[in-house]
Amino acid sequence: MQRRPLALLSLAVLALVPLSGCTSGDNDDEQTTSAAPTTEGAAPETEGWFCRLIKVDAVDAATGGRADVAREFESLSTEDEYRCDVLVPTEDGGSEVAMSLSMHRNIPGLADELLAEVMAMDGVVAGPDHLGVSYIADTLAVSVVPCNPRPAGTNSESQVPYVFVARAQLDTEGQATAMLDDSLTRLVREMDQGYGCSPSKIHPRPPGDDAGSTTSP
Repeated sequence: MQRRPLALLSLAVLALVPLSGCTSGDNDDEQTTSAAPTTEGAAPETEGWFCRLIKVDAVDAATGGRADVAREFESLSTEDEYRCDVLVPTEDGGSEVAMSLSMHRNIPGLADELLAEVMAMDGVVAGPDHLGVSYIADTLAVSVVPCNPRPAGTNSESQVPYVFVARAQLDTEGQATAMLDDSLTRLVREMDQGYGCSPSKIHPRPPGDDAGSTTSP
């Protein structure tokens, strides 16, 4: 993946981006289900998925082959945010978070905060264009994409920034890094289908621009 200038995001610009069609990735023949997380401690509803949109091989990579004992847990659920955690058992009979996938809609300051976190990590690279402004490191991938605040076709409101986050907290060797953007792509695609998103409308400023924000074309 090519590196982009590591410019922080301007939420004001994102909120004013005009509505247009989404370009969220290539076609994927694998069937997906709703992006909403399932209930506490539940096994995956669809074979091969964790938190519905995380592939079983990504969980295996992040946990050293423990996908067969993993469970999912809805750790955050509000009108504008949700997060699903992939839990694996610990030796003392408890559990710990191995991976997580989350969506945050128009939360002030969050995009800048998370982009700064991922860009400060060693080995960070820019993500694919269909994820808007995105960066990927060994244990964290962050994508910021403008989407409609309500279901597509029901209003004419300006788009707002959505922050999509994939973490692999136990992946100390970075084995799942190459798969983190896949989970984000699946999540963005789900949101695009229901709300309408426009990742192609956000681009980092060119090197040497001291405004420190992104612009629309």
